[in-house]
Amino acid sequence: MWWTELHAQAEGLRQLEPCVDPRARVASTALLKGAVRIEAGAIICHGACIEGPVVIGRRCLVGNHAMIRGATRIGDGTRIGFGAEIKHARIGAGVSIGPQCYVADSVVEDDVYLGAQVRTSNHRLDRRTVSVVVDGRRVDTGLEKLGCHVGARASLGIQVIVLPGRVIAPDTTYAPRATVERNLPSGRYRIAQALESF
Repeated sequence: MWWTELHAQAEGLRQLEPCVDPRARVASTALLKGAVRIEAGAIICHGACIEGPVVIGRRCLVGNHAMIRGATRIGDGTRIGFGAEIKHARIGAGVSIGPQCYVADSVVEDDVYLGAQVRTSNHRLDRRTVSVVVDGRRVDTGLEKLGCHVGARASLGIQVIVLPGRVIAPDTTYAPRATVERNLPSGRYRIAQALESF
């Protein structure tokens, strides 16, 4: 199950030693705290804050004032925009995360596109544990905080919100400002709206 993968990742990163490859470029104003490993060719921009244990893959870009924290692994070639926050997540390779996104307690597979201000909700308003639908049945994860699973090559437009425990199928597109309230098959989805003059 994808949420147990996050737990296993956290356990695996417990012994991580800090290491910045000399072929990486880290701005003098960036803050690296704790066990942070940055691979060759990565660029960490002005004001970025990375609190380990965190692994940043090869040729990644972490934009100005982005924050990455809490047992996170970022795949090769991923780009993270200005002011984005990534917490306790597994981000695949070739992912594009737009400015001011929030991705927490989530798995994002390879080649996903997240437009600006995409949000992954990671806890319920009623404070109950998060459930996930697996093969048509609801499974209680026992977790108070859990985000979502975004399948490979999915694209989420600006300001899409994904509710806790949801699964976005591979190759799915959500148009801007949609709220993902339930799991849907691969496809293209948008909000139906009607504009009226006044």
